[in-house]
Parts: sequence; structure tokens; C-alpha cells
Amino acid sequence: MQTVTLEAFFAAAEERARRSGVDAIPTDALRNKGGNRTPNKRALLARAAARAGDGQRSIVSYF
Repeated sequence: MQTVTLEAFFAAAEERARRSGVDAIPTDALRNKGGNRTPNKRALLARAAARAGDGQRSIVSYF
């Protein structure tokens, strides 16, 4: 088994992306859009957003 640091993993991923012609990996495209989210989880996220109250979203969530 090989141990790889997170920094080394990211460096290798960026190198592979560079070699394949990808300028930048779109981080939003890598996020889970929540398409398979259960109704209970959607309700939980909606309640958390309502409790935040300041209108600022600290975490991007799709519900």
C-alpha cells in the first residue's frame, strides 16, 4: 500500500489535468447536486437555512 499526502495527490491531479488539456477543474461540477437526496434531508437543509437567518450561505447546498 502506498501513502500519498493530500498535497501530492492534488499536484498529481493538476499534472494529469494539464497533460490532458484541462485548464482548470470546475469545483462546482465536482459537487454533489443532491439529485438523490431524501425528502427528510431536504427538509433538514431547509430548516438549517431558515435558522441561519442572515441570508448568507456558508455552504453551497442544493435542496
